[in-house]
Amino acid sequence: MGIGVTGVILTQWRSTKAVCTCLLAATFSLLDASSVWAQRKKPADKAVQADQPPAVQMLEYASPRVIEMSIGLRVTTRDGALVQTVATTVFPTTWPEQQVEIVETNMPSGVQHAFRDLPGNNRQLVMTAPGIPAFQTTEGTLKVRVTKSHIIGPRDPSSLVIPNNKQLSREVKHFTGNSPFIDASNAEVRKIARDLIEQEPENAWQHVKLIYDWVRENIKYTKGEMKDTRKTLRDKAGDCEEMTSMFVALCRASNVPARCVWIPGHCYPEFYLEDADGHGFWFPCQAAGTESFGTMQDHLPILQKGDRFKLPEKQESQRYLADHLTSKKMVGQQKPKVEFIRLLLGDAANLKVDEAPSAPPAP
Repeated sequence: MGIGVTGVILTQWRSTKAVCTCLLAATFSLLDASSVWAQRKKPADKAVQADQPPAVQMLEYASPRVIEMSIGLRVTTRDGALVQTVATTVFPTTWPEQQVEIVETNMPSGVQHAFRDLPGNNRQLVMTAPGIPAFQTTEGTLKVRVTKSHIIGPRDPSSLVIPNNKQLSREVKHFTGNSPFIDASNAEVRKIARDLIEQEPENAWQHVKLIYDWVRENIKYTKGEMKDTRKTLRDKAGDCEEMTSMFVALCRASNVPARCVWIPGHCYPEFYLEDADGHGFWFPCQAAGTESFGTMQDHLPILQKGDRFKLPEKQESQRYLADHLTSKKMVGQQKPKVEFIRLLLGDAANLKVDEAPSAPPAP
């Protein structure tokens, strides 16, 4: 039987429930870690994957900023030594608006690290240690340099169309169904989607803008416990997670692929449209925070994109890539202190999350 211990997360930004409770929630379990232990896959010699998405011509990228991060783990054992320990944590990847480079590796003797590449251009850092002695602090980190640019939306989006679901690639089709906490098949969600299309928007861009406006006008920004789309509709309230999930659900109910994007302390959605030649593009927007549709002026690093992940150590699909640590055996009685490290370094520590909606202008 497993023993659960909540870890301490080292961060330099304000925590939201998306990050503190889930994305940065660490769990220590005394389980059979052999299934994860065996997954020391690709060596950590590259910071980006080979199958990166192509450059997007319809979007422009401006005002790049270089940010450095420290990503890793610190385990402090007490009277119990750990045997065959495996830890996983989300690791940023390269996107059209973001480039990622590992600039420094600080791993102690006996600790190995590799990457687990996941669908949708997402990645986890996997750290393994055959043994961690009692009464010892073991820390391993990677220093990462991220160059993040602002996204400038299309100058004329009127020719964009909603894609034919039957012709979507497998990767994009992944973002058309239900996900944890996102129920696009909910009857009320589908009714709202039908009501919006009955307003006869001029084009696909205006159609998605109607969805965006509905969420911001009908879901009041309120912090609280994580809710699914059904409860969000019931309460007509939620924070960046609920507002993003509602936008994604309504898009998917309208045959528009959409997904969640996770940055430190915040999340926002992206939606997918195609041009007349069938080329597809992902466009960002701020469901919560300062109104921004089709553009994104934010320098915080992207941690992951997506909202439905299958992981070998979890039976059910996961909404995000939560931090996770398992040991096959612990010799002793006192549980270790587990600290996942995800720090913005230098001036980047002062970057702020734009989460709460701006006040309307004075009359």
